[in-house]
Amino acid sequence: MPLAGAFAGGSLYAALLWFIARGVALRRGIPLGALPPWMIALGGCAATAAALIAPATVALPAGATLVGAMICGLVDARTGFIFNALTLTMATVAGLAAATSVHPADGVLAAAIVGAGLGTLHLITGRRGIGLGDVKLGSAIALGYGVGPAAVAIGSAFILGALYGVTMIGLGRAKRTDALRFGPFIAGGAVVGLAACALGPLG
Repeated sequence: MPLAGAFAGGSLYAALLWFIARGVALRRGIPLGALPPWMIALGGCAATAAALIAPATVALPAGATLVGAMICGLVDARTGFIFNALTLTMATVAGLAAATSVHPADGVLAAAIVGAGLGTLHLITGRRGIGLGDVKLGSAIALGYGVGPAAVAIGSAFILGALYGVTMIGLGRAKRTDALRFGPFIAGGAVVGLAACALGPLG
């Protein structure tokens, strides 16, 4: 994948996802704000990184997955929601891209595993610790990444979230009972998951 094309594609995809999120937010009366220019550039950089790091056969689904995760993370950070329209679009794009890879079924298996795992946590925590938006985002990431990288991504998300929570509690800026918007940490985990994609084909 040409690097200039990857950067342009990632930037445009980030803008498209934000356009979708903006429309949902307006309909629901939720303040979202404008898309920061740095996020457009970051989307391009994420897609370029995937083109550089991941094998050619998986660079497209990996890049699309990472860009989508970043936008979902920012939307969650600003609104507290991960809109269904976002995760559906992300899953569709990542799934279609994964279908061109050497192991398309691996993404489906990964999505099932991650969805079941996060869904179980959603129920166990009384629907407070993990939201349905987090479940859907994790499943979409798994669909694009495959089993191995998805496991790294979701595991890293929990580690990042735990470190942040402990730090905020230690600084006296949060309580144990405070809700934590998990989307940004899933996005951070997706960055780590990209490194796992570099080890070989999806899964």
